[in-house]
Amino acid sequence: MKPAQLAVPLATGMVGIALGLALAPTIWKPAADDSPQATLTQARSADAHSNGSKSASPAGTSSPKTRVRTREESNTLQQASITIPLATLADVMKRGTLQYSSEFDSLEHALPNALTLLGANEREHEEVMKLVKASEAEILSAEQTHLKIMEANAEGIKFDMSGMRGPVEKIISSTKDGIRNCLAPDLAETLIESINWDEYYPSKPESFVRLEITRDRKGRLTAWEKSGGGGTGNGIDEAFKDDGTHLPAEEIFDDRWKPHLKGVMILPNDEE
Repeated sequence: MKPAQLAVPLATGMVGIALGLALAPTIWKPAADDSPQATLTQARSADAHSNGSKSASPAGTSSPKTRVRTREESNTLQQASITIPLATLADVMKRGTLQYSSEFDSLEHALPNALTLLGANEREHEEVMKLVKASEAEILSAEQTHLKIMEANAEGIKFDMSGMRGPVEKIISSTKDGIRNCLAPDLAETLIESINWDEYYPSKPESFVRLEITRDRKGRLTAWEKSGGGGTGNGIDEAFKDDGTHLPAEEIFDDRWKPHLKGVMILPNDEE
């Protein structure tokens, strides 16, 4: 039996060059090849999934189940679409749409495109996004009791994230179950496979996050959140003067860290 497939409109443009490169050897077959690995088809109504309709295979073939996403160009014309294996689409999203956005606080920004590629309808979009935001809130709540400060001095603050491992495993499990409740089985498993759950939260024994403030050559201050996978920086309000005095960490860093930073003071360091 061939893998489940997804019909995607030719004009969708959602994965651009990455999709073209990934699918080129898979979906384009010589005219003499009768294997329906990829076919041109008319897009079905966007309401078909909610009504439980299935794509029919031509008589005498073993064409696998397909999922069709539509985008109506006019009142009378719907786009043609290409059928691609869901497994291939999962790989494309993993290496493209969701490659750098599987972290718990970034996932919601990449999911709308992923859900569109999967053909999710408006209700499914809303349900999945609501689920992901609720999971993020659970993570932030758990951090307040499971994070530990390893270091806190004038040079920076270092958090031990390993205490979050248990809570994160439970949250990931419930999030996956929630996705399965929101989407059709084949689409749910495709989305779950596309997310890099190892990157969802840094809770391995060696995981840490370090907060520090740096000063560039022009004297501008930046508040950094750094971890083993990189870091993000935000400019500091000019109200905080770099005059040699300690700065209140609680007032400078993101709300996520505030419960742990009461009374902690920090000095800027020159950028390396």
